[in-house]
Amino acid sequence: MHDLISDFESVTPDTWLLNEELWKEKLIKLPNWFQIPLINSNASHNLPDGTLVRFRGMIQDMHNPEFYFEEFEVYNTITNEIKNKSGKYRDTAHILEHEKINYTENLKSGQRQTMVVVSIPGFNNWAQDIEDKQNHLKHLEQHPNTSKRLSQAGPKLKRSYDEAEEESDAMEVVDNDGNKEPRTGENENVSANVVSREHLLNFPLPDMPSKSCIVKIYEEREDLKLNDMIEVIGFLSVDPALSGEFQPEKDPLLEPQLETEIESITHNPPPSLVPRLHAVHVKKLEHCNPLVRESVDQGIILKEANLAREHLLKALTELLLGDKLAAEYLICHLIACVYLRQETMNLGQFCLNLSNLPIQKYPDYAKQLYDIIKQFVTKSYYLPLTINNMNTLALLPKKDYDCNRLTSGVLQLSKDTHLILDETKMEQGRLDATGVSNVTALGNLIKTQKVEYDFKYYKMDFNSDVSVLILSEGKSLLPSDYHVPVRPEESSLEIFDAIVEAATYYLKEDVMNIIRAYLTNIKLVKYTINEDIKFVEDDFIEMRSKASPENPFTADDLHRLLVLARLVSLSRGYDSLNKECWELTKNMENERLHRVKTRTASTF
Repeated sequence: MHDLISDFESVTPDTWLLNEELWKEKLIKLPNWFQIPLINSNASHNLPDGTLVRFRGMIQDMHNPEFYFEEFEVYNTITNEIKNKSGKYRDTAHILEHEKINYTENLKSGQRQTMVVVSIPGFNNWAQDIEDKQNHLKHLEQHPNTSKRLSQAGPKLKRSYDEAEEESDAMEVVDNDGNKEPRTGENENVSANVVSREHLLNFPLPDMPSKSCIVKIYEEREDLKLNDMIEVIGFLSVDPALSGEFQPEKDPLLEPQLETEIESITHNPPPSLVPRLHAVHVKKLEHCNPLVRESVDQGIILKEANLAREHLLKALTELLLGDKLAAEYLICHLIACVYLRQETMNLGQFCLNLSNLPIQKYPDYAKQLYDIIKQFVTKSYYLPLTINNMNTLALLPKKDYDCNRLTSGVLQLSKDTHLILDETKMEQGRLDATGVSNVTALGNLIKTQKVEYDFKYYKMDFNSDVSVLILSEGKSLLPSDYHVPVRPEESSLEIFDAIVEAATYYLKEDVMNIIRAYLTNIKLVKYTINEDIKFVEDDFIEMRSKASPENPFTADDLHRLLVLARLVSLSRGYDSLNKECWELTKNMENERLHRVKTRTASTF
């Protein structure tokens, strides 16, 4: 096993190409990939150019295919020797000073798919800490590899790696209004090169730390789509010459200018900021929870589900001020996901609106509740619905034709991300056109689980699977699938701060990890509908007969009950519906609907 690991530590693109199939076979046989450096958890500047590394992230953008020299001849002007070389898994030719590429014959060109992959948006700190613990390789810090990069860089470099590292920050000259200012210097045209770090990194969530990587894929992968989570293994490419600002002047007659300067800089950011990765293996991820293994044993998951649910129910009931019904609905919300799409209907979506929150007594109650929820779920984002946020945030991704790239938006999220909308922070004010558009976008996401991408000349809907939780004082202005007015116990209201402290004490790391694994595992369970559910048919007939003409019981109401029943069953460790869970579901809905009908203005 150690030999295998050391093989991957020393493999180069050249040795890999000598026997690709054997190397791929060895890679698949590795029991884990922890010893292949994960650049999410290890600084890329500690790794030499050409090292085999990993990156885990979300596909944020896809560029046009890139053409490269798959095979080419190199002529040595001193020895007159001719060598064949490959440009696969590389960005630069790595030729010596007295060698020349033969551009006239024996050239074989190929093309590779190029995409921008960013760290998974909303990845919570607890998950990152576990991932770092599993993947951080301390020995990499002991020998910084800058010198190795420089020795491989070749004579065409205009600046050293260290200069590129220092000057990547010098590229950012932005005034307080966000307008770009030209740098002063010898070259008056340098203003065209002024591009902010944020522009180059282009992360969906503006206030969360992240990493970005340009991934180049050599095999056709039509299954890879925007917002998919992937893990890539490939050769690291960090030659400073790749930066768009270092590109040599081209003769327009020999090499027509296909890109504008700003497009070139955007597509070729400094590799010290955005490394390149030449993929030898790409794996789509069903989830990104570091506590959950790839192979899922459904029997064990179902057997252990009830214990985890009891821990979670106890904690949430306390945090929701003694309201067990609200806690039950919140558990269903946390394990919900879209499991089937049929034309205009998305089966499984579960937007929950918890209202009647005691914000007059505890103005930051919603944020305090979120701070506990984010300790449970792998990915989440808290968005206060302030007038300023709605009027200024870019929620929808938009195509930037000047830079020829997709500019990210807050709603560009991978599946199973939890989006918490805090309506308690809403204040008086006026929504401008951007604000109205953003509120509409949130409503569309909730109702259709789709996000509209703006391509300027047309708009396109992309499927989403984001769990939306709305926290509000009264009923939310946004649509929801289930509205639950919270009914706090008077005794709990008096001691909420102590409850938060007690919950933090109760939720020790081992209990938290049980809950964290449970919330991911339950989503991976295959749920089946038994043919023997006559009790559902009988109840449907009875409910329709008892309903009043003003308030009929429709097929949509039945569908809603079945969605809830599925989650009630799964949360308790059942992979199919039984009569007990069906009765529990009906009781929950009856109590919820009774609350909605009889709710009064908040007195808290």
